[in-house]
Amino acid sequence: MLHRFLPLTAVLFLISLIAFNFPTVKRDLSYKLNLDNDPTTSCCKLNQISKTGEFDENASLAVFNNQSIDYPKTSLAYGSIPYEYNPNVLGTTNAAGEEKWIEVSLDDQKVRAWEGNKMIIEFPISSGKWAPTPKGDFRIWYKTRNQKMEGGSKELGTYYNLPNVPHSMFFYQAYALHGAYWHNNFGQPMSHGCVNAPLANAAEIFEWAGPVLPPGVNALRASADNPGTRVFVH
Repeated sequence: MLHRFLPLTAVLFLISLIAFNFPTVKRDLSYKLNLDNDPTTSCCKLNQISKTGEFDENASLAVFNNQSIDYPKTSLAYGSIPYEYNPNVLGTTNAAGEEKWIEVSLDDQKVRAWEGNKMIIEFPISSGKWAPTPKGDFRIWYKTRNQKMEGGSKELGTYYNLPNVPHSMFFYQAYALHGAYWHNNFGQPMSHGCVNAPLANAAEIFEWAGPVLPPGVNALRASADNPGTRVFVH
């Protein structure tokens, strides 16, 4: 007799599972079918990119996916102190004259930093989930040590308001490789198009890549005399 109830039990279980996860299912389908009405296509807008890159001491709240999160303000402020300026090891070439370049593998969810054909840094990242990370051959055109990022959809539960995002390297319009303090799910897509990186890794590659920020400077645009490092996204 018991076997006769198994199909019904399975159906009821499936219905319960869908009902329990309905907000998540609705959100994922809305984004996949482009019915989300979320205009966010990168971590911030071009006109929101910080002109100073200074740490905002007044920011006391951070929101990710509609939820207030622990905001490590003190450690971020400490981490915003620039490394010792050493132009001999920074910039777009190394001491041997080999080109420095950054590879972003969307399939592997990893960043690899290269000097010529030698890989010197590798770490997991989280690329675009709610909006795609653009593929192509770019160059870092702007860097900020601290950056506010806001976007997403409150209706679908993807709204974020994140102050003092550390070590942002904008490589295409308002798409950046930057540190992320609001999740630890690296290796899985999580963002609105930008490339999230663990804090320590983002700090390391920020100082390694061009353009080089002189002491006391927290935001800088690349120039012919101080070019940005190549970023290859595939």
